[in-house]
Amino acid sequence: MAEAAPDILATKAGQPWLRMLALAILAGVFIAFGSVISLVAQSGMDDIGAVQLMAGAAFSVGLMLVMIVGAELFTGNTLMMLPVVTGELGAGRMITAWAVVWTGNLIGSVATALLFQAAGGLSEGVADAAVALAGSKLDKTALETFCSGILANVLVCLAVWMAMAAKSIVAKLLVIVGPVMIFVAAGLEHSVANMSILPLGWLADPMATPDLAGGLANLLFSTLGNIAGGASLGLAIAYGHDKLGRSGDDAKA
Repeated sequence: MAEAAPDILATKAGQPWLRMLALAILAGVFIAFGSVISLVAQSGMDDIGAVQLMAGAAFSVGLMLVMIVGAELFTGNTLMMLPVVTGELGAGRMITAWAVVWTGNLIGSVATALLFQAAGGLSEGVADAAVALAGSKLDKTALETFCSGILANVLVCLAVWMAMAAKSIVAKLLVIVGPVMIFVAAGLEHSVANMSILPLGWLADPMATPDLAGGLANLLFSTLGNIAGGASLGLAIAYGHDKLGRSGDDAKA
């Protein structure tokens, strides 16, 4: 996988922008589905530890959908730092791809949150879980959010990396569950998940004024942390397997 990843990631970054945006919107929808089922799993439950594990396992469905369908998820695409370092992808193309995918993820996430609220999904225990979860994220400091974002995306990118290496759909599904369950159960900050969790929390409590400034700060620092975590993981794995000492045409030879 360390040998193949730079080519795979560079190819992803080279897609036409509109196609990339469409796949990014889908990924936002899929991760929002994970947020929704995670909130459903938490509703009306008191045993925090067991509930968090169950919510994490439920949330993993979102990443399963992303990986099997082949959608574009910003947090997974932070691994694109690897082909930049090996010379197979330009830094400008990577940054633009990140911006397109991040924007698409946001559109899909918010749209799904709005549709779920319009469908009557935010009722009783689900609404309480949404308000509590969104509040816990907004209560973190910038440093806490950044560090939490690093840890979250190390785990998410481990799931992505292993899913890329898996040879069957069943194997892909199995390797995704563990890392995603850890990051959700530990309450870590995943920027794309937060794109749906925060709106769901605000929509669940229409009498309260949404903390938009806090939400933007959360997305900023979780995004920066996610970039640091995902990029560092990809580079560390490649370095450990001695795959960083190649560039450009030599890498493709």
